Amino acid sequence: MNPAESLRRRADRGFGIAVGDDVQRSYDLQLVLLTAVNLSVRTFGGKCTVYVSGDLAESRNLVPVALGITLRAAIEELGGRIETAASVPENRPYLLLGNADPIGRALRVTFDGWRLAVGPAADLARYPERSYCPLACVAAAAIGVEEIFAEFAEISITATRRVVILSLWRLDVGASDPAGLGEPLAELPNQLAVFGLGHLGQAYLWAYVALRHSEPEKATIVMCDDELLELPNLETGAIASSDWLDRLKSRMAMQWLEARRFQTRLIEHRIDRNFRRVDRDPVIALSGFDDNHPRQWLTEACFDAVVDSGLGSEVANFDAISFRSWPNTRTAGELWPIETEEEIAARDARRKKIIQEGGYDTLEEDECGRLLLAGKSVAVPFVGGFAACIVLAELLKAINGGPTYEEIKLRLCTVGLSQLVAGSPAERAAPIRGVATQRPRD
Repeated sequence: MNPAESLRRRADRGFGIAVGDDVQRSYDLQLVLLTAVNLSVRTFGGKCTVYVSGDLAESRNLVPVALGITLRAAIEELGGRIETAASVPENRPYLLLGNADPIGRALRVTFDGWRLAVGPAADLARYPERSYCPLACVAAAAIGVEEIFAEFAEISITATRRVVILSLWRLDVGASDPAGLGEPLAELPNQLAVFGLGHLGQAYLWAYVALRHSEPEKATIVMCDDELLELPNLETGAIASSDWLDRLKSRMAMQWLEARRFQTRLIEHRIDRNFRRVDRDPVIALSGFDDNHPRQWLTEACFDAVVDSGLGSEVANFDAISFRSWPNTRTAGELWPIETEEEIAARDARRKKIIQEGGYDTLEEDECGRLLLAGKSVAVPFVGGFAACIVLAELLKAINGGPTYEEIKLRLCTVGLSQLVAGSPAERAAPIRGVATQRPRD
């Protein structure tokens, strides 16, 4: 199927979210809602309907990921639309938030502390929804969109029919283990350096802004990227806007953050093995690179901590997520090996086969251009959204003294979250030297 036909099918499918009246007063439920709207609009080609009752749509927007003053304005800003609860579809799955009554194939999205759950409302009771860490809300929204996409794309026969439960505090524990609840956040990082502003980098920014900063104007984000925003970025980038096509991603991200009262600094050139952090730079680097060379260079650049995520780059593994932190007991070369000429040749041959069998050849006549397109990540936005939650969760636990992992690997929808692969976490993270923090807002 060519990309144009794929987009048409996704847009025809659309996406629905039913919300209860208690969303009106809840930062966390609004964060789930707005994240789900944003991810579903990009995943399903622009059609997301939010079903509400009464005057909920005119209540105040509490979450800075959107600037609209009311929930209606925030939803429309992100590309969604509002209808009355009476029009909820009964013949296909939709997301259910808050105290809305389940009708038909409602897929409940709920959370508690650092734990999140998504599943049929008939099988999943609502959690207490204690507000320990907003990342649980972002991750819950990502899983909700993933489940509906996985059913639509016929990736998983159990999607929307299973209950998915996990904890960002302890990825290695079972659903009923009390250790998964975690502890309330006490400190947020005041300075971060984000390298790469593509799919992952933009997801990092969305998740960071969602963290309920008490004083966002005192937080500074240094961003490194020298690329222009391209049309494919609109579907995968959490903050990408068509107004910024063919303009620098760094300037777009700067405007987005500063509109939300955060301070920014830009690095608009590529880094190399000679790049070094200076004293006034943040001590923490978030890597959004899709190349192992710059990942290795970051470990030599004098940051006290580097956290990195990688996504699958082909159709067969588009939902694969890997996480690695630095310092690490393994060397940078072991964590991020450089491909040999033979491995590159094998990968290029595989991509040529994709071009011949798939729809890539309908987009560009030039073989080099088609190879480049086939070589881009086949990721969809909910994959980057969930990966960002893993990265930020590990960083926040390191700052707040929680259990942390050096490496994590998982598949989001192809084999299910029950197939999570993660090493045993450290009981308490070693402190990161020199990190400036602020308290989250109550």
